Amino acid sequence: MSERPDSIARPCDGDERSIVRDGRRIGYFVRGAGPAVLLLPSLGREASDFNELTATLLASHRTIAIDPPGVGLSDLPPKPVSLFDLADDVAAVIHAEQAGPAIVIGHAFGNRLARATATRHAGAVASLVLIAAGGKYPIPGLAFDALLGCFNPDQPAEEHFACVAYAFFADGNVVPDHWRRGWHPATARVQGAAVRATPVESWWHGGGRPMLVIQGSADRVAPRADSADVLAADFPDRVTIALIDQAGHALLPEQPDAIAGAIVRFLSSS
Repeated sequence: MSERPDSIARPCDGDERSIVRDGRRIGYFVRGAGPAVLLLPSLGREASDFNELTATLLASHRTIAIDPPGVGLSDLPPKPVSLFDLADDVAAVIHAEQAGPAIVIGHAFGNRLARATATRHAGAVASLVLIAAGGKYPIPGLAFDALLGCFNPDQPAEEHFACVAYAFFADGNVVPDHWRRGWHPATARVQGAAVRATPVESWWHGGGRPMLVIQGSADRVAPRADSADVLAADFPDRVTIALIDQAGHALLPEQPDAIAGAIVRFLSSS
């Protein structure tokens, strides 16, 4: 019998650490030394999604990949939270690790949280890397249905796989084994409610920080016209776009070398 989609995807690489803020534990993983890079995963996903990227960044940076509430050592909140409440968690980790001002990398939902952190804690954030940077416009219907299906662990395995493939991967790209797991419904519910409780205009600007926007050419959930192009039009003086061919909303497992290259170039020029 195969593992359920809501089981742990894979171990996260790095030194496992945690802090407690307001009685709730926040878990994260640290690798390397040097200027700090914070990494925030996609909706209901795990810090281990960044394993390959943190390995690339080891040569020049210290990476801090944070597990979201309900994953690993990170506790679910006892009551509803806003996006800015979750940003306070990120800032607490930055402070605990004496890591500010840090580069903050956010994937999908994590891009919203990255911008909320830069807005609320401007002194803790130097710049932003936004991977699959939607959030201003509704997700197109079929992609939205598939995204919801990723968090239904009780459907047949082939139906769950079809949801993951359609919502997150460009046609023809291989869905790696660890993306068949790691879909945490309770985490996604907390994060989704936090987004709905926080007006888009309050965090969209990202605290005035420079942004690298990494856009998959075949992203169905956050298509270019609704994400990268909008950010470039809104903030032309501080947005750089890296268009990644043959990549959907997942991006990280689809084109790891292209994404790592774009990030390394941005970091070296910042």
